[in-house]
Parts: sequence; C-alpha cells; structure tokens
Amino acid sequence: MLKLTEREYDFYMWNGVRLELNLAFDNVLLLFELFDDESINEQIKSDIALNMLIVDKVALNQLNGEHKAQLLIDVLKDRLDIDLKTLMKQKEEKQEEEKKPTIPTIDFVVDAERIFSSFLFDYNIDLIEQQGKMQWNKFIALFRNLSSKSPIGQALYYRTCEIPPKDKHNSDERKRIKKMKAMYELPKAKEIREQQELEAFQKRMEAQKAQMEGR
Repeated sequence: MLKLTEREYDFYMWNGVRLELNLAFDNVLLLFELFDDESINEQIKSDIALNMLIVDKVALNQLNGEHKAQLLIDVLKDRLDIDLKTLMKQKEEKQEEEKKPTIPTIDFVVDAERIFSSFLFDYNIDLIEQQGKMQWNKFIALFRNLSSKSPIGQALYYRTCEIPPKDKHNSDERKRIKKMKAMYELPKAKEIREQQELEAFQKRMEAQKAQMEGR
C-alpha cells in the first residue's frame, strides 16, 4: 500500500532493530521471478530473497535460521502485502490435488515492453531510469491506475473482455475481438486455454461414445 508519509528509502523496525530495505520496483519484480523459479530449492530461495530485500547484510548475518525465516515472512507481509505462509500452503495444496488453473492476465516479464511504454504514455516516466529509485508501492500504485488507452491497458482489456454472443449483426465485431484476444494472449494463458479445450473435447467424445454404446 502506498502511504504519502513514506520516504524514498524504506526503513523497517524489527525486534528493535532498524533495517534498511531495498523495495525498488525492479528488485521486487526480480523477487517475483525468484519465487516462480521451480528449479531453486525453497530454503535457498528464502535466503536469496532475504538478501535481496535487506540492505544491511551485517545485521542479517547475526540472525539464526529461524529468525531469518520470520524476518522474511514479516517484511513480505508488512511491506509488500504478501503472505508467505499462505503462498506455501497454496503451493502444497496444488501439488497434492489437481486444481483448475487460473488464467493469468498479466506477466511482468512478457509484458515488460508494454508496461514500459505505458508509463511513458500516461506519466512520461522512463522506468529504466527509475531502476533502483522508484519504490515498489509507488510503482504498483501507478501501474494499477494506468489508463485503458495505454498499451498494457489495451492488452488487459482484450484479455479479460467477453466475446459477445453471436447474432446476425455482430459477425465482424466477433472476429475483431477474437483476433485482438489472440494477439494479446499470454503464452501461459494460451497453454491453459488449449489444455482446457482439449479436455472439454475429450469429454464430449466420451459422452458421444457412451451415448452410441447405450443405443
């Protein structure tokens, strides 16, 4: 959450110790990439994340493993509104049972050019020049309020809009919307959609086969 009373550099009081945090937006985006990287061990991932966020490495090295784990949980919750315990629980539940995947509408890596262009378009802000400077809360507040006319605003619109039901007047409009949805579709979203379509097709075939055998 953005607070107008916050300074450019973020300090965090934890167990009576004043810690400087690196919450620059580009650092937080790298943190998200780290969390998504399944090739890295979870314990190592936590250590890397903490070293990315905490500037004072001397104070960090004085903590034992249990305190480091709690510090990471607290910083993520208090400063980035990320509940690490809930994330881990959801990840474990997802591994235990198959769940219908959520189709993503934004990917900070794939959409990097659109986001960069959108900040220039709406705010005349060059995000490359802001690396290491703009704090995450400022970045996300601006990102969430980008206009629908911005490049990422257009992409989000077509990723989330519905194709209208077919009638005798809207054939061209339906084709246009389908074309735009295909153009803006994220690779992961396409993968999930195609898998869902395949599963739906297989179910229809099984139902037809059962119907034929029942005759």
